[in-house]
Amino acid sequence: MIAPNKWDAVRERAVTLMRQYVQIDTTNPPGNEMVAAEWLRDRLAEAGVTTDVTIYETAPGRGILVGRIAGTEALKPLVLNHHMDVVPADPALWTHPPFSGDVADGYVWGRGTLDTKGLGIMHLVALEQLCKEGVTFRRPVIFLAVADEEVGGEKGMAWLVKHHAKDLDPEWVWDEGGMGLRMKGDKVMFGIAVAEKKVLWLRLVAHGEAGHGSLPNPNNPNIRLARALKRIADQRPRLRVNDVTKLMLARLATTQPFPISTLMRHADNPLVMSLIGSQIASSKLFAAMLQDTINVTTLKAGYKTNVVPERAEATLDCRLLPETDEKKFVHRLEAIISDDQVEIEFLEHPMPVSVAPLSGGLMDAMVRAAEKHVPNSVATPIQMPGASDSRFWRAIGVPTYGIGPYIIGEEDAKLIHGVDERISIENLELGTKITCDVIRSLCVD
Repeated sequence: MIAPNKWDAVRERAVTLMRQYVQIDTTNPPGNEMVAAEWLRDRLAEAGVTTDVTIYETAPGRGILVGRIAGTEALKPLVLNHHMDVVPADPALWTHPPFSGDVADGYVWGRGTLDTKGLGIMHLVALEQLCKEGVTFRRPVIFLAVADEEVGGEKGMAWLVKHHAKDLDPEWVWDEGGMGLRMKGDKVMFGIAVAEKKVLWLRLVAHGEAGHGSLPNPNNPNIRLARALKRIADQRPRLRVNDVTKLMLARLATTQPFPISTLMRHADNPLVMSLIGSQIASSKLFAAMLQDTINVTTLKAGYKTNVVPERAEATLDCRLLPETDEKKFVHRLEAIISDDQVEIEFLEHPMPVSVAPLSGGLMDAMVRAAEKHVPNSVATPIQMPGASDSRFWRAIGVPTYGIGPYIIGEEDAKLIHGVDERISIENLELGTKITCDVIRSLCVD
């Protein structure tokens, strides 16, 4: 085991690498992940982790890195995955430039520190430390860094699973998804994603009568569209519990006083949900896990102030619970809109959703490690509100679990894809410790 004072060097190493990694601008589009993949390859080699590295170029400048550590036994590998690409950032809005890697106020600042270059550094530094200890890996480990996650994964994980799933043949995949969430009363919930909601993107097209802006127009498509969107917005979503969220609420119940604790254990009862639903839904994160959501994301209509256009459009980002039937959802949406001059077009159909086992293997190792290093915590499976690369592995039956093993407040979650994204040095250390324990538990003699 690592003596406590040795963590100072591990922490410094994590900070150094985090800073360097952030400074590689992998904004997607265009991505340019090849530079990051080559940097990671060199870090794996210089630290003595592995030189068995393959980089796949899925498009010009787009790279996927696969670094293999051999095992002494004929076991399937544990895959440690993160994505190298990041979303855009406007430097004018940031306290510290988004690709500076500045260290200030106990944080490393920069785009990707939380999503998900930080996770990659935790995986990398944990492997470095285990190799320094001279451990023997009985189970193979694959360090995986992919491109293109932020725009759907076509040139990243989707490509890799299509062409090389059999080559990797994982026992488990560790990906992004959940995190440690600081709750009321100094409690921490480590959410480990075992499933995610289905992504359904729709376009509403309202048709009407074009004409001069000076004349009355009862068939104005802008008005039709506005009415349709208001009808949608006026709907009160129904909170629903499935096997994943039922277990999540039952585990969270251990952190709550009576009688809310008892009610949470029986949240699958409609009467109980009617009593506690509003309290649960006061958290945007929990509300998203328990209901289908619809967000209006773009509006497009008209081309001149004095002209009524012939059509108006809006796009909807719908995130459906795994058990929601896509066709029934759209039929219900048509009934809510109740206007045959407003059409619904499909922009993206959801992939089938699979759920990873709620216990055993990697799941149990993550629970043990998180609760060990943060004693006042509870670790639980969750249903991820957003989408991740995990869906490609789960779709072919590979148990895939998502967590960034760090702790943030719910308000801090807005930093992911937001302004002033940053990760605390304390979290870099915590995440590395948790990762070390998970790898040790599953892969080390």
